[in-house]
Amino acid sequence: MTCNALYFAAALLAVSMCAAASVVINEIEVNPPEGGVNWLEIYNSGNESVDISGWTAEIVDGSWVGKFDVAPNATILPSRGFYVFTGLPSWNHNDGGYAVLYSASGEEVDRSASRQDTMNNDFTYGRNPDGYDTNSDGDWGLSAGSKGSSNA
Repeated sequence: MTCNALYFAAALLAVSMCAAASVVINEIEVNPPEGGVNWLEIYNSGNESVDISGWTAEIVDGSWVGKFDVAPNATILPSRGFYVFTGLPSWNHNDGGYAVLYSASGEEVDRSASRQDTMNNDFTYGRNPDGYDTNSDGDWGLSAGSKGSSNA
């Protein structure tokens, strides 16, 4: 490789890593109504699209772990866009937990606060405004679910 090619590859990787830093867990359903499933929504608060191909997520509730399917190849999360990971109907845990988002390389991208929900309804824990991330418990509030769209 020439020096220019190496420089370009390094610059592209740096831009990609910065863009990925703008993706956060935005909303989680840890206790859906009867017949529903757990889900986790991510949000890109940045100005650049992010390739989330191969990214994974999970909800952890004590020793129980619900692993979401991998985002398919060529999955692009646009600026100010949402993506939803959907769980399985067979998941059964203690109505709470925290969510973790991983990049395709397995690095932790974001982690939610631990939440408990015993109401078996369509209320979820989400960030308001979307993408609000101060790494504190106050980033999260309980409100009517807005799967795949703004929490505002």
